Amino acid sequence: MIVSHSIKQHASSLAAFMPSGRLFQAARTSTTNFRKFLEGLAEELQNSEGLLKSYQDEYSVRTTTLLIEEWEKALGIPDQCFSGTGTIEERRRDALAKLASLGVQTAEDFQAVAAIFGVSVNVFSGTAVGGFPVTFPFPLLGDPLSRFTIFIEYTIVSGDVFPMIFPFVLGDEGAQIMECLFQRLKPANVLIIFEEI
Repeated sequence: MIVSHSIKQHASSLAAFMPSGRLFQAARTSTTNFRKFLEGLAEELQNSEGLLKSYQDEYSVRTTTLLIEEWEKALGIPDQCFSGTGTIEERRRDALAKLASLGVQTAEDFQAVAAIFGVSVNVFSGTAVGGFPVTFPFPLLGDPLSRFTIFIEYTIVSGDVFPMIFPFVLGDEGAQIMECLFQRLKPANVLIIFEEI
């Protein structure tokens, strides 16, 4: 963690590295020209420290503003799911979700990625859903393809959405991006079915 220091603190630090003796005593006296010279050098140290602090703050995808384009470029944004546009908060969210999705394998991984979008999900395999009562769409009992099906029930935790289901997508943009991302994260031989509850 980089802590910012004042010019006087930097000048005192420089003076502390000077040898002892009469020649360098002026480095520790605030009214001497030598001390003023050290304070001039201290300004550059303060500027360098400020740049390091900015870099530290910008390095995290959760807090970046200046480096968001570099994060997006490194993660391959824009793509099919992420546009690379929007507010800085949306762009940070998208970059964080793409970064978090790089190792998704388990149901808990899918839940963690969905939480970034403010969506609560339950992930079930097709074999877990193969009993009564059944909901549409459903795999047939004993259907060998049911083990290659993932059901995702989700509830949008944040945001206002339209409460009716239509054959086209309405509602929360985060949920739409999440569905697109999950379609790309699933194994190629697996069917994924979404249901908003």
